Amino acid sequence: MPATLQDPRTVLCFGDSNTWGFNPDGSGRFPHATRWPSQLEHALNQTSPDRPWRTVEEGLNSRTWLHDDAIGAANYGGDYSCSGRSDLMTALHSHKPIEVVILALGCNDCKGYLNLSAAQIAAGARILIHDTRRALNCGPRLQEHTAPRIILMTPPAVLITSQSLAWGFEGAALKSKAVAEHYRLLSTELDVTCFDVQPVAKPSALDGVHFDAQAQALIAAGLAACIQQSPGRDPDADT
Repeated sequence: MPATLQDPRTVLCFGDSNTWGFNPDGSGRFPHATRWPSQLEHALNQTSPDRPWRTVEEGLNSRTWLHDDAIGAANYGGDYSCSGRSDLMTALHSHKPIEVVILALGCNDCKGYLNLSAAQIAAGARILIHDTRRALNCGPRLQEHTAPRIILMTPPAVLITSQSLAWGFEGAALKSKAVAEHYRLLSTELDVTCFDVQPVAKPSALDGVHFDAQAQALIAAGLAACIQQSPGRDPDADT
């Protein structure tokens, strides 16, 4: 086997604080081994030791699909843009060649003060799917002219708690569930894989937004199954 084919296949995990590993008890970030991207890498490599995988964590607190949420960023010093679109192309080119891109955004878009409908949030997903497919030579090794496979992960089913309200998630319990339905429809339309996390893992009651340590393993197992069950690329990925 050529040396290049022995390189790990890359999964880019592009998301928000639930990809970053925000601990719902407020203590900061989960340890590396606890976070779902790390557990996903371990799960994939257990089933294919001859063709290894690596996951790349590209999670950012308060990240949205399109909007630069200055209010959300202020919780972390206001040091960065929250727009996922402003970061995605850089991430794709930084980590190419890429086998799979997991787009795990939409939770922060549910914040009440952003005034976005579920359909508008899904429109943001549509745009970043398009961006991923048009990124130049970011696909799998020796197939860089094709696009990476795409998995669209739904936001959690947000719980209304004192903390989630303090973060601006008024109305997000219903909206996050509606967003999941729009993602499922969008995934069918655009022929990408949808991973609906809502029946798999619930956010912690501590803050209503973030997954606890036990949920990380469930998410990793679900995503590993998505990747293993769909070994081919997206049929229209090079369009």
